[in-house]
Order: sequence, then C-alpha cells, then structure tokens
Amino acid sequence: SDAVAGAVATQKRGNPTGIKGLVLDLRNNPGGVLEAGVAVADAFLDAGLIVSADGRTNDSRFRMDATAGDLLDGAELVVLVNGGSASASEIVAGALRDHGRAALIGHKTYGKGSVQTVMPLSRGGAIKLTTSRYFTPSGASIQTKGIIPDIVAEGPETPPADLNSARQTQPLAERDKDVRLGVEALQSE
Repeated sequence: SDAVAGAVATQKRGNPTGIKGLVLDLRNNPGGVLEAGVAVADAFLDAGLIVSADGRTNDSRFRMDATAGDLLDGAELVVLVNGGSASASEIVAGALRDHGRAALIGHKTYGKGSVQTVMPLSRGGAIKLTTSRYFTPSGASIQTKGIIPDIVAEGPETPPADLNSARQTQPLAERDKDVRLGVEALQSE
C-alpha cells in the first residue's frame, strides 16, 4: 500500500486542483499477501469490513476492517479486473465495490478465495489443505465464482497495453479498451 500511497501523492502534486477520479488497474494481478491487499482497499475506505474468512477452527475465522482515511478524499474510483485478477486483488475489488466506493470494469475475476495451509508429512511429503474461505463485505464467496464486474467489457480479454513503451505516441486510453472504459465511466460521473 506504500506504493499506492506514493502514486496517489504524485498525482496530487501534479494536479493542484485535486484528483477528480482514479483508475486502479488490477488486471493480471494474481494477489499476493492478504495484508497488502487489505491495506490497498483500506487506502480508499474510511470504515467497514474489508474481508472475512470462515473455517472450521477458531484461528481460521477472522475479519479485517478499514481504518479512517481515504487517499482520494472521496474522488471517484474505477477498478479494472480480468481473469488474471485473483486472491488479494479480488479482495480489494470486492471490498471497494461492496462499499459503493468503486465500479468494477473488465472481465470476471479468477475466483481464488480460499486460505490454504501446507502441512508437512513424514518422509518429506506435505499436503495442502483448504482451511477457510474469504468473503467480501456483502458475504459473497470469491472461491471458484470470481467477481463479475459492474461493466463487462465486450469481446475476449486482451492484454493490458504496455505502460512503459517509449515508442507509443497514443494516449493509454486509446491503446487500451478497458482503460478507455474506465476513463469514460469517470467522466460520466
């Protein structure tokens, strides 16, 4: 979330009249550490449940809530997702949408919403067990279902446009249809 805070701070410095909206691109983001995903969602939420987990044992049941403070001070937010958005990125997307903080645009997410524990076995083996499942604030399970965006992009998924290509003269929104949809959604607010 430090990277997100830094990027937003850079945008604020470059826009003295304030940020009117932001497109958060979680396409092809396979997730990572749960706490990092929770911190990203928390960066744009003032309060409320971000994610809960339910399992058979007490230590596999938990909830994580947002703390006060929205980096965008309530400015509009759009989140881009696709079939490569999984796990912690799905938690971010689900929390922001369930709280009415962001619209999701793109394609259905992967559907990785389980907590797995690796248990060592004798003779060097191991077994991976699903010990609990993640739920969005509305109580929806992510596992195997994924999240269907509010605005589903037409046609097959296409790879995100290259952000770092020095040869590109066209703006990103012209080269990437999902970014274009995100910017159009912000402009219509």
